[in-house]
Amino acid sequence: MLPNKSVAFLRAALVTAGVLSPRDEQFAALERWIVSATEAVTDDNERKLVRRFATWHHLRRLRRESEKRPLSPTQAATARAGIRAAVALLVWLRGQGADLGLCTQGHLDEWIDSGNSTRYNARGFIEWCRKNRHIGKDLSIPAFENLSHVRPTDEDERWAITRRLMHDEDLAIEDRFAGLLVLLFAQHITVISRLPTTSVTVERSQTSLLLGTEPLLLPDPLDKLARQLLARRRGHTTIGSTSASTWLFPGAYAGRHLSSHHLGERLKRLGIYSRPGRTSALMGLSAQLPAAVLSKLLGLSPERATAWTQSGGHWAPYAAELHDRPHPRGRSPHT
Repeated sequence: MLPNKSVAFLRAALVTAGVLSPRDEQFAALERWIVSATEAVTDDNERKLVRRFATWHHLRRLRRESEKRPLSPTQAATARAGIRAAVALLVWLRGQGADLGLCTQGHLDEWIDSGNSTRYNARGFIEWCRKNRHIGKDLSIPAFENLSHVRPTDEDERWAITRRLMHDEDLAIEDRFAGLLVLLFAQHITVISRLPTTSVTVERSQTSLLLGTEPLLLPDPLDKLARQLLARRRGHTTIGSTSASTWLFPGAYAGRHLSSHHLGERLKRLGIYSRPGRTSALMGLSAQLPAAVLSKLLGLSPERATAWTQSGGHWAPYAAELHDRPHPRGRSPHT
């Protein structure tokens, strides 16, 4: 069972005070969740099997990742999705009068065809079972092929929201700065929420932000927003001082950053959706900057930066459409 918010809050305070040792909370929560989630499998042997799958296929890999850096909510959610689908498949097979040992390719095809796309998440479980000889060697679930692509935020809409974030002082400073990092520099919300205070450097009249391997010099008024955020950042914590926090976006619990989920919900209320916004920003940036510059300044992998600058991805027709549109105040699409 997952601890309630009061328990999590108290533990965070005790860790900050040095009473308890720090741990990867995402990993600890995932371990507890696996025990409760697999209770839905009524057969004892199958329940043990899916727990072994969770332990050796997911937890072993994530434990190695956790030793390098705390797990992100996305990493934990991906593991949960695979385990949840495995549990659902086993429960569904019992409802069909079968079990994993009697499972056929016909069962798997029906399982995929009779549900939504989340059922494809059971593919990892089936591959693990086949590899470990728990099912026939010919059974498989195909990889999910998403033929629909994320449509980028409309350029006029992106720039309208950008202007509001730059100049509307009634909005929270955290939301303004985070939103601009999405819409101007194609930053993922999980990256933004984890930015340390040391990522912002103020030297005389210049302010820079470290997103990749080289600092990005912030233009006006973004540099002023960064300085204000550094001076005025506020978490929701009522224990301890946020001024001592090492995070640019302090969270609700002492010593922790704002969760990416909470930040994403706040940005959605302003009309900012991470994937469409980032796609639109990357379209503009890749048309102006070399791949090496994108990689160093924005933290993109060299391969991804190269793919965007060389081919424009699948958005060449849409980019051409944007280029031909009339833009307000004589502004070009990439200004």
